[in-house]
Amino acid sequence: MKRYLPISSILIFLIILAAGCGGPPAPEITPESILENAVVYMCGLAGFEFQTSHTGPAVYLDADNSVQFVDAVGHYVSPDKALTKVNISFMGMVTEITVISLEDIQWGSNPLSGAYQELDSAYLLKPTQYFDPTAGFFPRLGSGTYELVLVGEEELEEMPGVTLTHLSGIIPGAMISEISNELIIVESMAADMWVDTATNQIHRVVLTDLAGEGEGFSTWQFNFWNYGATVEITAP
Repeated sequence: MKRYLPISSILIFLIILAAGCGGPPAPEITPESILENAVVYMCGLAGFEFQTSHTGPAVYLDADNSVQFVDAVGHYVSPDKALTKVNISFMGMVTEITVISLEDIQWGSNPLSGAYQELDSAYLLKPTQYFDPTAGFFPRLGSGTYELVLVGEEELEEMPGVTLTHLSGIIPGAMISEISNELIIVESMAADMWVDTATNQIHRVVLTDLAGEGEGFSTWQFNFWNYGATVEITAP
């Protein structure tokens, strides 16, 4: 004699089976987890290209306040090499120099002859220090940013069609000063970051001096691309 289970029993069995096969719930996506994943990715790269620009009061690269920073574009190779083209203003004239960074030593090209000479340790633009994978910009961004919030999904004008996640937070001035070798001295800065959550690539970071007003308003923008790429960098 055949026995038939009631429909209600079958439904309960299916619900239990489905619950058992569902596995653990997916981890919650938060601004902190997005930034953490991005920092791990950027610190693990063999190299990348970067661009840095500044608006606001003059920033000088030397102790005599005679060489003013304008902007820079370069290639960083982890953990301690960089090749950077730097636009500087000297005696009212804007010119480009090339800076080769190897560990703690830097050489700069003479804007007239092109010949390289070792730069004094007081020269403040030091990409190998800024992007050090253990103590530089990205790991400090991950550990030191507070009041982190998710602003929304946006596209950058330079990257149409690519949706990035915009995060915003605050970074203590002491941390910024230490990372930048005292090139940037502020009380605190607002940090806006644009991250591709599909790849964990940080495409842009904008730091804004929260104490700036009028002509004292200072903003630094950092763009990144060519993730994982390296170039040969040797002493001149």
